[in-house]
Amino acid sequence: MLTFSKTLFAKTLASKKLLLSSMLLTTVFLTACSEPEAKEEQEIAEFAIPVMVASIERKDISSNFHTTATLESRNEAEIITRVTGIIEELSVEEGDFVEKGQLLAKVDARRYQLALDKAEAELAGFEQELKRLSLMAEKQLVSAQASDKLKYQHRAAVAAKELAALDLKDSQIVAPISGYISERFIKTGHFTQGYQKLFHIVDQSSLQAVVYLPEHKLSYVQLGQQAVLQFSARQGKQFVAQIRSISPVIDSRSGTFKVILSLGNDHLQLKPGMFAQIALTFDTHQDTLTIPTDAIITLDNISKIYLVKDNKAVEVLINKGFVQEQLTEISGELDEGDIVVVNGHHNLKANALVEILNAKASDDDALEDEALTDTDTAIAKTTK
Repeated sequence: MLTFSKTLFAKTLASKKLLLSSMLLTTVFLTACSEPEAKEEQEIAEFAIPVMVASIERKDISSNFHTTATLESRNEAEIITRVTGIIEELSVEEGDFVEKGQLLAKVDARRYQLALDKAEAELAGFEQELKRLSLMAEKQLVSAQASDKLKYQHRAAVAAKELAALDLKDSQIVAPISGYISERFIKTGHFTQGYQKLFHIVDQSSLQAVVYLPEHKLSYVQLGQQAVLQFSARQGKQFVAQIRSISPVIDSRSGTFKVILSLGNDHLQLKPGMFAQIALTFDTHQDTLTIPTDAIITLDNISKIYLVKDNKAVEVLINKGFVQEQLTEISGELDEGDIVVVNGHHNLKANALVEILNAKASDDDALEDEALTDTDTAIAKTTK
């Protein structure tokens, strides 16, 4: 009985080994047959490269030179005094608007009034003496030398009177221009000396910006040419200035020349000292083909783009023109409305399959989505 069991176990084990061997051979055979097919399918399969696209459009584009400058007032004045004395009265404060000729401050004028009175008295004496001497000269009772000396003294007395009157007038500080008081350097009761600075007046209605352009841009600049100014304090607004003057001299050290831009400020939105970002327009091409600048690949001074046609990338060589912000003027074998790759093009090759990520859904897709939505709604209602 034991011998029969061992024999049966041995036969069973042999059968299992044979079955296992058959399975292994089958697996090896199938694997060997499927490997060439898998390799062939892998070689045939081609993956589409995801890209972002835009359309070639016709627009006006300008050639601009970008620079920066600080706004200045075209008319400003430092107010000084030519007299010495105590500040007796102040009529304005910082920020006040003053008209030309308006009184700003007064210096104690008593000494200057007395000096004028003295000069007038001396002049009156010389005039009376001059009349008496004239009568004597007619009768030849006085020498010509004495007569000339008195005339000179009279002229000196006239000048002394005018000088005293000028000092008295200068004791009243008036505005030489219309504008705003930007700074006040004195207070009531302060002692001021001759030629001391008292006020600073700025006319904000007319501003200017001074820029320095490279020498090779000289032929592009002319009087009256426009420039666009932007300010961080006035976000979203652009201000137009014009070239008022062009320096006739090139700075040999920097290779630049000076250009002054004139800017109106009737609504007083701008202030002197504001930092301006300036775009000076040299020329404008109208109704020309433009694409986003990011779409252009430049290598060894050769520029190219990739168009999308039949879901494939088509390499096109282009010539670049004006560049304005994120747009570039182009020319070549392309037309308005062509689809150009703007992102993902650095991984492309000619005739490569592409998948447009920002393509707009078609009307059919929209109808299908609407139908699916309606179906889902109906199923939800039935479930409830």
